[in-house]
Amino acid sequence: MAFRPESTLNPKTIRREAIQLAIVAAVSIGLYFTGVRAVQVVVGVIDMFACVITAVAATVAWRVGGRGTSFGLYAVAAPVFAAIALLNFAG
Repeated sequence: MAFRPESTLNPKTIRREAIQLAIVAAVSIGLYFTGVRAVQVVVGVIDMFACVITAVAATVAWRVGGRGTSFGLYAVAAPVFAAIALLNFAG
């Protein structure tokens, strides 16, 4: 049995993924305002990881074709996480 990533790109899972990404982004921004440098660096690393993961997910959604909603979600999330990571690294 082969794993087929395109089988997970349905409206229900995309909605759930959007909520999860929004929560992670909100927590990351919230932790930025703590002013604790060590926390900002750790969160910056986590955000860079999220950026890479969402970029890979956008590539998968694009290659599958016909998954515009999922591609749009991940294509927007990747630069958002990159910006949040840069914000945390700049501290």
